[in-house]
Amino acid sequence: MNIDKYFMIETIKEAKKAYKKGEIPIGAIIVSEEKIISKAYNQVEELKNPTAHAEIIALTLACNYMK
Repeated sequence: MNIDKYFMIETIKEAKKAYKKGEIPIGAIIVSEEKIISKAYNQVEELKNPTAHAEIIALTLACNYMK
């Protein structure tokens, strides 16, 4: 499988998690050296936090991973 296709499939899996929880179905992954270092989905309603967008959560997790 093409690596880009693999990453898109993983992103869609995250979006589906959001959809199942009643969120806007957006997923995000952060990749470094062809390895997923973080992934997330929208959690605005679940966390009652207007900044809990997939990309913000994924960036925060990636920053923690990279220290």
